[in-house]
Amino acid sequence: MTELSGKILNNRYILLEKVGDGGMALVFKAKDTLLNRFVAVKILRPEFANDTEFLSKFKRESMAAASLSHPNIVSIFDVGENDGLNYIVMEYIKGKTLKDYIKEKGKIRYDEALKIVLQISQALDHAHKNGVIHRDIKPHNILITEDNIIKVTDFGIARASTFNTVTNTGKVMGSVHYLSPEQARGLYSDHRTDIYSLGVVFYEMLLGRPPYDAESPITIAIKHIQDDIEEPIKVDSSIPLAVNDIVVKMMQKDMTKRYQNAKEIILDINKAIINPEISLLNKKDDMEKTRIISQESLEEELNKNKAKGKNKRNKKALMISLIILLFLSITALGYFAFSRYLVTKDVKVPNVVGLSKEDARKILEDNRLTMEIEGTQSSDLPEGAVIATIPEEGTMVKENSIIRVIISSGPKMVIVPDLKGLDLTYAETLLRNNKLNLGNIDKQYSDEIQKGYIIDQNPLSGTEVKEGTAIDLIISEGPQIRIVKVPNLLGMSLEQAKQTLKLSGLNLGTVNYGYDPNYKDGEVILQSVMDGVEVRQGTLINVTINKLDDNLQQEAEDKQ
Repeated sequence: MTELSGKILNNRYILLEKVGDGGMALVFKAKDTLLNRFVAVKILRPEFANDTEFLSKFKRESMAAASLSHPNIVSIFDVGENDGLNYIVMEYIKGKTLKDYIKEKGKIRYDEALKIVLQISQALDHAHKNGVIHRDIKPHNILITEDNIIKVTDFGIARASTFNTVTNTGKVMGSVHYLSPEQARGLYSDHRTDIYSLGVVFYEMLLGRPPYDAESPITIAIKHIQDDIEEPIKVDSSIPLAVNDIVVKMMQKDMTKRYQNAKEIILDINKAIINPEISLLNKKDDMEKTRIISQESLEEELNKNKAKGKNKRNKKALMISLIILLFLSITALGYFAFSRYLVTKDVKVPNVVGLSKEDARKILEDNRLTMEIEGTQSSDLPEGAVIATIPEEGTMVKENSIIRVIISSGPKMVIVPDLKGLDLTYAETLLRNNKLNLGNIDKQYSDEIQKGYIIDQNPLSGTEVKEGTAIDLIISEGPQIRIVKVPNLLGMSLEQAKQTLKLSGLNLGTVNYGYDPNYKDGEVILQSVMDGVEVRQGTLINVTINKLDDNLQQEAEDKQ
């Protein structure tokens, strides 16, 4: 299985060298001879390839994962089988795994860790919206390119894995450190499982170790189910509160208490980047309830007092009644005043996302709320528009509360790279790395640019455009093939024949010499292709030139 270097899969993929060795598959750097590019080929180990149920699920899920197209997801190009080897062909990434990066750094600063988790969350958001769940998020499955772009890999192979596969002795035991509680129990899991595992990865980046460890995988799994995590901020006080809160919420054992989708994580990460010390967890204290004394209770208490004081003078009983009535009157009046003038009403945060900051401020003020600008951030919304509110739309707050808003600084601008002379595959990768999209592709004949390579682009290189802008390309079809008729060269001099061929789009080939008494010395007496025949433009036409010796030359002149 390991001696596969040099093998060609399906007459297309040449395995060059082994670059990875996982519990389920070997990874080879390979050359795609059809598209002339490097790829990564992941070949399943025989014990999984012989499991027909797993293999069927693996192929089905790999094809589903192949539909994903996102800058933070490793692209799947092909799924196949050759000589009993089941493989998937993926985008080849130059870089390292996040696991290796954590080992190198020991710990990762919270601001860098936030940016890494942000890119992973964007990848998961895209996958989850397309119905693909990873189920094995761990640092080993997260790649960092040489340009520091995060790439999540193994969507197809991870989703095909069952719980038994993950906990199978000697296979992928490393995954148990990142299991969600529902996975550890063998219960139903959905996209929120990926969110829990990402929380574990975040924890490990911040502290240099996963939250749970033990000598046996079973013990680790039980800790995921039962043990509360030691919050990162309690281990390292330099970790900001917002960062700590994100980890804690991602790793809630109850799925309903976690982030319910990756978009929520992205929003909180953006808040944490702007203000790392804000609290992101909703901790609501129990409010004291106002107790109302009923008339029946009061009368009952009065009767008791009457019974106890039946031997006292009527004057004393009357005084007690007056005091009680006075107390009730004061209490009722106080309750009315408190409700009318002192109790602050609850209001719902209105939706102002997408509005200008002026319009947003007016709507908030109309709802008796105060707006403060928390910061700015680039987005697809126009400059000056509200991107998000803190708290979010729909949250119940007290009147006169401060609503912090994040304002758009407009779309992020990038410089268009030079794509001329590149092949389409490399150009696509370059565009994706620069946060640009591939636009329309036109084809055009070219005598200078090789077929399949880029002749021109729009916008031109060096132009500043918005992230996500589509770049149109013109691809070379190579030289245009034209058909021309061969002219009659007989009787022409060599120079005349050469010029005539050139005007017809043809070229002079080999020049031979012979003798024909019907032609003068130096005239064409024979051509390799007869006149009137249609050939490709640029075809070489060979000619034979009449050459007389001195005696023959004299005879020819005498005859004339």
